[in-house]
Amino acid sequence: MTKGAAGESAQRSGFATVVITCCNRPAELEQTLVSMLACDTTGIAKFVIIEDSACTESAQIVARLLADLPHVYLQNPQNIGQIASVDRAYAHVETPYIFHCEEDWVFPTSLFLNESRILLDALPDVHSVMLRDVSEWFGFFTDATPRDLNGVRYVHADPKVERRWGSFSFNPGLRRLSDYLACAPFAAIGPERDISFHHKMQGFSLVSLCGGDVRHIGGLTPTEKKDEKARKKKPVYLWKSLKDRIRFLHFKYVQ
Repeated sequence: MTKGAAGESAQRSGFATVVITCCNRPAELEQTLVSMLACDTTGIAKFVIIEDSACTESAQIVARLLADLPHVYLQNPQNIGQIASVDRAYAHVETPYIFHCEEDWVFPTSLFLNESRILLDALPDVHSVMLRDVSEWFGFFTDATPRDLNGVRYVHADPKVERRWGSFSFNPGLRRLSDYLACAPFAAIGPERDISFHHKMQGFSLVSLCGGDVRHIGGLTPTEKKDEKARKKKPVYLWKSLKDRIRFLHFKYVQ
């Protein structure tokens, strides 16, 4: 683990910690960081980057780009998977909010931190504020009519549209540390879709900012999620999937 903080910048206050997970994609990581740093970073207390591979280039990129900013760089001694990496990175968060991101997104205009915080402070049943265009959300946002809260326009996902998704996402966006701590560690729940289902059963949903313009750049070099593949091979997987389907039907048609 390496830490970095230069001069007075280490003392600046902030309400959010940027957490970036990466796995052997240094070129994408650099694009992500460069685009973030071109935005207004007011509100960011520090960056936490975790590398889940033996890649050495990521450390060099982080040291170069974040030399003057508070940051923590973590490198797993061996591949432990996305979810365990998230748990390890979140252990270094001390702010009330986390801006979660993977290493394959770019931010053309803004991180929308203040707008996202306004929504999270007012909407306790919203887990995260997403920044992708609503058209990319595969039907979760069935009602695309914008709502307005203190000048922040957004659309609300319907958690009853799809069994697994619509209540949680590792896509870029602001979320509360307290919500994570209430169910931590994620590794005890399962992969991203199981974490989303867990939050759905807890009454959470997602919102997406109108005007959010984050772009995905990792489609051509996807990472292999070994933890998810291993879980699917376990005998209990099909039984758990069946139970979750029954719980979702009750949630959708009865609750």
